[in-house]
Amino acid sequence: MKIWEKIYLFVIILFLLVLNICNIIVFRSSYEKSLESVENTAVSFWRHIASSMTEDMAEIGEDETLEWQLFQTYVSEYSTQGHTFELWRKKELCAKSESGTQITFSAAEGQLQSDFLTDAEQQNETLMLEDEVGQVAIREKDGEKHTCTSGRLSGTHYRLVIYENVSGILTTWEKQLFTFGLTEIIASLLMAVLLYLVMRKFLEPVSHISKVTAKIAAGDYYCHIRVKGKDELSKLAEDINYMTEQVRENIQNKEAEARRKQEFIDALSHELRTPLTSVRGYAQLMQNTDIGREKQLEYADYIVRESGRMVDITEILRKVLLLQQEEIVKEEISCQALTERLQQLSAYQLTGKEIHWHFEAGGGVLYGNPVLTEILFMNLIRNSFHACGENGDISVIINENQAFVTDNGIGMSKECREHIFEPFYREDKSRSRKLGGTGLGMYFCRHIADSHGWRFHITSEKGKGTQISIQMAGRGE
Repeated sequence: MKIWEKIYLFVIILFLLVLNICNIIVFRSSYEKSLESVENTAVSFWRHIASSMTEDMAEIGEDETLEWQLFQTYVSEYSTQGHTFELWRKKELCAKSESGTQITFSAAEGQLQSDFLTDAEQQNETLMLEDEVGQVAIREKDGEKHTCTSGRLSGTHYRLVIYENVSGILTTWEKQLFTFGLTEIIASLLMAVLLYLVMRKFLEPVSHISKVTAKIAAGDYYCHIRVKGKDELSKLAEDINYMTEQVRENIQNKEAEARRKQEFIDALSHELRTPLTSVRGYAQLMQNTDIGREKQLEYADYIVRESGRMVDITEILRKVLLLQQEEIVKEEISCQALTERLQQLSAYQLTGKEIHWHFEAGGGVLYGNPVLTEILFMNLIRNSFHACGENGDISVIINENQAFVTDNGIGMSKECREHIFEPFYREDKSRSRKLGGTGLGMYFCRHIADSHGWRFHITSEKGKGTQISIQMAGRGE
């Protein structure tokens, strides 16, 4: 059973239970007030007659002829349709009237039998009420209800009992009860149908959310829940949409990372296959072929150069893995000291052509790892050096928030700018081979920058040089 169906059953049962209890209480209260009014009317009628009859019965003593005549007088004066009178002397019925008429009967004419009490009931002390004040009970005869108002006439041995047919009044209540019950059943059915339709309409988003979450569980992260309104269900739908987007984004990131790793492995295999094949080929030539000393030196030089390049590749990869796995130890680095160190290293390492160098340091300090920061800038400077021709210009400006490495070399195409940080990417592969690079310099620089929270921005145009700016992160970032 669905949750909204459970809620519906619980609400409708609770509603009908409370409604019926409240209606029964109200109806019962109204019925009891009506019954109380009937009983009060009966008692008042009895007292009105008894107050006069008591004095008259006290005067005649126990003369049976006079008591019947007096009883007949009162019956003829007060009897109305629906009333029946009985006069009892102790436990003996001495006079009575015919139900609904003024006809009376005396015990002198023969033994009388109550129309309402059996012989056994007449002997029952609890039914033969002896109180002087009129007492009322409801009795049923021939399917009709009567009030039985009974009381002793004060100072005498007589007891007056008056029966009044109240079936009309009570039957009206019974009819009202039937009407009330029928109305309640119809109202309950109508309420159940309306509540079902309303709850189904209001909880329709739950069904939609359930279907969408089932699709998500099945792996469909592109489905979307329609959001309407600002209620709790809408908020839930928004949260599920956000969750789905995050899962989809994570999956896309994982897939992209997997593709990058596969591309890296493919590129690494390609980069290593060529020199390994060449090294193996030259080694076999040196082993199996009678070649001269000059060729041996040439082949050996190639083997040493390529094997060194492969060692450099593995070393850089090791450093990248360490960057990804270990937390970088950072400290304050003076911009002036870093600039002077880079200028000194450039003068020692980058020789062979005339370059116009410009190094400039701003005040303040950087916050990073000194060794990795030095490696990053030397890679950028070395790339600028190789990109420039004779009498090229290279400018290095380092401030505490931003740094620039600018050259007027061969520049980069748009495609090169987009792929420059990928491993083993070369725009001019023949030129890069000639220079002996690993193709991992900018790839390593990107990981160093990422570990520090720094960002690269490259401005370059083919034949017009390149500027690489680095946006530094502060100490707290």
